[in-house]
Amino acid sequence: MKLKKFTAFSKTILPNEAKYLETQFQFVDEEKLQIIKLVIENALSQNIFRDFDADIDKRKYSYIKDWINKKLLSIDVDATIGWIMSLNKKILTDAISSKEEKEFLNYISSYKNIDFSFQSLYDLAKEYKSYLLVRMRYKDHQIVAGFILENKASYIKAREITEKLYSATAEITDQYTLNNNDTKYLENWLLEVFNEASISGKNRYQAFILLAFMYSNYDENDKLKLLFNQIDIYFSLGEMYSRRLLSNYYASRVLLHSKQDEFKEAEFYGYLSIRQNNNDTLMYLNNLVAILLRNNKPEKAFSLLEKHTDLYRETHNYHQKIGYSSYQIRVLSELQKNSLAEATAKTFLRKYKNEVLKHRWHHFFTSYISTLIVQEKYEEVLKLSTKFDLIKKEGERQKQNNYVPNIAWSISLARYMEGKINSKRLLNEIKAPLIDVHPTTNQKQLMIKVIDRLSKNLPEAFLKLKSHI
Repeated sequence: MKLKKFTAFSKTILPNEAKYLETQFQFVDEEKLQIIKLVIENALSQNIFRDFDADIDKRKYSYIKDWINKKLLSIDVDATIGWIMSLNKKILTDAISSKEEKEFLNYISSYKNIDFSFQSLYDLAKEYKSYLLVRMRYKDHQIVAGFILENKASYIKAREITEKLYSATAEITDQYTLNNNDTKYLENWLLEVFNEASISGKNRYQAFILLAFMYSNYDENDKLKLLFNQIDIYFSLGEMYSRRLLSNYYASRVLLHSKQDEFKEAEFYGYLSIRQNNNDTLMYLNNLVAILLRNNKPEKAFSLLEKHTDLYRETHNYHQKIGYSSYQIRVLSELQKNSLAEATAKTFLRKYKNEVLKHRWHHFFTSYISTLIVQEKYEEVLKLSTKFDLIKKEGERQKQNNYVPNIAWSISLARYMEGKINSKRLLNEIKAPLIDVHPTTNQKQLMIKVIDRLSKNLPEAFLKLKSHI
């Protein structure tokens, strides 16, 4: 392919980056304009990619690539905080160079607007002020002291907001885990913080995270969508931007669109979320694979899992490691590779039994038992149930709001097929988990999907259950 490197580079540009770049270029050269406009057009398109003109001088492509990198680096909050932390270490160890000092002094001399890393920058200035004073560098000390004095009120305000955000975080996360308090009174204040351009961007982003958490707790998806649309605008303006934060935002949109049965949009954002490798990429990958399975695209899910095998092997996050393996088993089963799916499950369980039971037993055994049911290995299902006390575990899980009794139904089916119970007892057992339960639309959809799968083994009983739901 001609322009292979530039084409590959252009495909890494995220939609919000493209929207920001669209506001920045002022090229006079027609060919440079043609290149940057096509980069932006391709980045904003969900499914069409137009090739670049190979007749244009390759130096112009190199120029555009460098220009894009510099523009994005200049607003990257992760790069800025990295620079500040590096300077702080060098000041503390007396290792800062004259060039670095000059760069920092110029930076704070021209500092106009409170940005994402303001608090860290202010703390660094306080540290540097002492460094300068003890060396009797009064002129430089005056510049730094002026910055500190001028921004003191903003710093005090930022610290107060940080403390209040911490308290709000404790309340909102407690609400999620314990369901023991009402946090709606925080909403208006958090919205004020999120939308206030003159305060620390880090505080604004934290307010966004807490609002998203709160709206999820209250199942207020319309408000959550409005919140996401607003931060989408901020990202496109170059505010609170880094690829790490964009990936996190895209991954959050995957969950929102999934909850609203907007699976095409969920898949689009899922692919965006894994463009940039970071500590959460495996989690984002697992979420995307779940969406691809929901969209009946097991081949694409398989390719993604294969592509990220090294990431799976290297991670020490067992929650996501088990998620990856569980989806791997499901994908193989969907592709009619049930023997391989079973072997994969056995190998993983042998190696990580304790971690499975501690972290995500339900997720793993749902996939494992499903592939056994397809192969009509009912005795194996019952052995697993006995060995790992799955019926008791299912009884405890039944108390959760999002419970879908796929494991319980599979065990009851296996008991009937092995002659342990009669048809009447089977029907009672598979109806039992639904007593006093008012499933959401999403739960109903998942239950019907499980019933359709199990009805292939025993149509009569599960079709009755389907009509019962």
